[in-house]
Amino acid sequence: MPDKHLMVIDPAVVKPAIESYNRIAFSASYPVTYHLPALYGLTSIGQMKDNIRGIIVMGSAASVHDGHAWQDAIRDILFGAFKKEIPVMGLCYGHQLIAHICGGKVGPLWSGEKKQGMRTIRINDHSLWGSAQSGPLIYSHQDGIIECPPEFNITAESDLVAIEGIASRSRPVWGFQPHIEATQAFIDDHDIPITNSQETFAFGHQILDNFILSLA
Repeated sequence: MPDKHLMVIDPAVVKPAIESYNRIAFSASYPVTYHLPALYGLTSIGQMKDNIRGIIVMGSAASVHDGHAWQDAIRDILFGAFKKEIPVMGLCYGHQLIAHICGGKVGPLWSGEKKQGMRTIRINDHSLWGSAQSGPLIYSHQDGIIECPPEFNITAESDLVAIEGIASRSRPVWGFQPHIEATQAFIDDHDIPITNSQETFAFGHQILDNFILSLA
């Protein structure tokens, strides 16, 4: 039987976050597969839906309320993972999607205006990443979680957004609104004016890498 793989789902509707995927794959000691359902269809997800050790759902310009077929497919994959206790990490859109399908409320935070940049995130202590800490993380979004889903705890907050992170109380499921996976390519593609990018990379990547290492 093939080795279990980490399924990275990139719901990009314009440009894939290939550099972010490359960094994830480089950090893992096991196979990592990459899927672009919005741009290239559902074939690869269907082919690789078994033998999964973990799932990362990345960011997207889409809304969780759009109702595309590829969004339904991701939802089904996640529900299957929840039942099997497969670890899941949602980032930005993925974070919102987890909340949406688990009974939370997602909507515009600033009357539909998109905001991006870097903000200080305060993270509570958790077994996945250790003690409480704070640091700068990159953000680029207009929607967010307005009401935390039942059976989830809020794990992170900022002065700008009340629900920056969530964690299931009973399953290995987490979400982060900021882009803890971001690379320099992400900053360049989104034209985000940041001067101390290495600090935010180090802070975000340590959280994501803890998730990746936990799957080994």
